[in-house]
Amino acid sequence: PRAMRRATARVVGIATKRISRNLERSLDRAARRAHATRAIGALKLWPSVRRLCEEHGVDPETLVPGSGPGGHLIAADVLRRVGAVDAATLEKLGLRPPAIARDERPKTLLEDYEYGLARGQRAEDAATTKMRRTIASRLTESKTRTPHAYASADVDLSEVAALRRRVMDASGLKVSVNDCVMYAVGRALREVPELNAGWDDATGGRRAYESVDVCVAVATDDGLITPIVTRADEKTLTEIGADVKGLAKKAREGALKPHEFMGGSFSVSNLGMFGVDAFSAILNPPQGAIL
Repeated sequence: PRAMRRATARVVGIATKRISRNLERSLDRAARRAHATRAIGALKLWPSVRRLCEEHGVDPETLVPGSGPGGHLIAADVLRRVGAVDAATLEKLGLRPPAIARDERPKTLLEDYEYGLARGQRAEDAATTKMRRTIASRLTESKTRTPHAYASADVDLSEVAALRRRVMDASGLKVSVNDCVMYAVGRALREVPELNAGWDDATGGRRAYESVDVCVAVATDDGLITPIVTRADEKTLTEIGADVKGLAKKAREGALKPHEFMGGSFSVSNLGMFGVDAFSAILNPPQGAIL
């Protein structure tokens, strides 16, 4: 019985030591895997590379840069670390960390200018039409010689949208938001005649206009032109819409007569159809205001 107790104690001790060593090894592997998992989370890895790192408890940060394009880690990097493949085999396959390319892009404005000269940047001069030169001259003179004061407001156009639908249902005619703006401007200038005016260089004072003639900016291939909707305060919405469409067509065809675009008492320039919320227009001289 005594020998049996001693033998049993010895066997239990041996088993306990083995269990302890196995437990230590298991805990060590678990710790390495946990650390590798935390490191993996901070890197962008291929799924196969991620799985190999987790299985073998390899910290991927110790393998950076890898053998893949741009220094990315590939499965062969992990296999080489765990001894499953040797460096010579990787060399034969052409898998080795690439040299880091030197960043030669310009970092300052002066370097950017010199970089452009070194590359021999090319430029092409485009001829300017007589019309565009006239526009540039008139607007430059207006902006530099005429005080510009800007004001803005947000307007709810839900009633305008309802009005457009009613006109469509009643007559089948399409009226645009710009037509409605022109209609409203004509009525507003009739109610506030002080704004239906311009500047007279000859007299050095304000010139009040009897007729409410509203210019509308139209873009053409040759440049911007402003045909005139005459007596806008007396015309209906559909009449204004027809005038704007007809004048815009003639403007793009170059068929406007001088009296159709020279003069006017007020201007409307609309870029809303291009997704523009607001912009700072330049006065159309000698007019005193623009919307």
